[in-house]
Amino acid sequence: MSNNKTIVVVYAHPDDAEFLAGGTLAKWAGEGHQIFAICATNGDLGAKITEITPEELAEIRKKELTMAMQTIGGNPPIFLDFPDGFVRNHIDELKERLVYWIRKLKPNRILTFDPWKSYQIHPDHIEVGRMASEAAAFSCFPMLYPEHLKEGLEPHQPAELWYMVPMQHKPNRLVDITQTFDRKMKAILCHQSQVEMMADLFVEGADPANLSEEEKSQLRDGADTMLRMLSQALANLSEGKIELAEAFYAIKLGPGMFDNYQELIQELIGIESDSIEIL
Repeated sequence: MSNNKTIVVVYAHPDDAEFLAGGTLAKWAGEGHQIFAICATNGDLGAKITEITPEELAEIRKKELTMAMQTIGGNPPIFLDFPDGFVRNHIDELKERLVYWIRKLKPNRILTFDPWKSYQIHPDHIEVGRMASEAAAFSCFPMLYPEHLKEGLEPHQPAELWYMVPMQHKPNRLVDITQTFDRKMKAILCHQSQVEMMADLFVEGADPANLSEEEKSQLRDGADTMLRMLSQALANLSEGKIELAEAFYAIKLGPGMFDNYQELIQELIGIESDSIEIL
């Protein structure tokens, strides 16, 4: 019997998961797991230039994500095409679509944003994380969206929900991405429209709309250095066991959600668990 899993990552904009979990997704794809990306928006606000229309930008970003998923080793991305920046106006439709795709793809594991992080300022991240969590929890109930049954989609319960780079809660999963960091960076660089928006972070006085080849090289090196430092910092949680890491807070769903009831009780009374699994 195959141990390969179906893993779905749900995010708001076409580059989100590559920055936050690209090394992990590449590692899992290399291990034979099926990786699917569900992108809620079309990304049509993600530029600081006016020489392009929102429709043109959306098409560019779809192509970028398609290339990034190829680089990671995942399946072609699924686009829900909600308007960038306005997910909050479409949360009912978003929840239904996520339940639909969970029932269709039948994932074992869902990755998404932690919607309860303090000072999370992007409303799309909050709502996508919230609706992905609700969809993962409720997709097993047949009375929710019964029209799916008529299409032949049976209720499904994912086993786990993983929040990417948790800031509010101490991570309980560290994934060793030492061998897949370079592929993570290649996937990120597929998102040229987004990387170039960060030009002024790494190249003083750079104009994102008119970068020279030298400035593009400096930008790539700067992004690599920044993300490598972040991965090294997260790996420090392993106490020297691994070199580069991505971090998650994972919870079980369905019947397994109370497997760690002792840890949950300790956390309830203010005793934070030091348990962290290195994968």
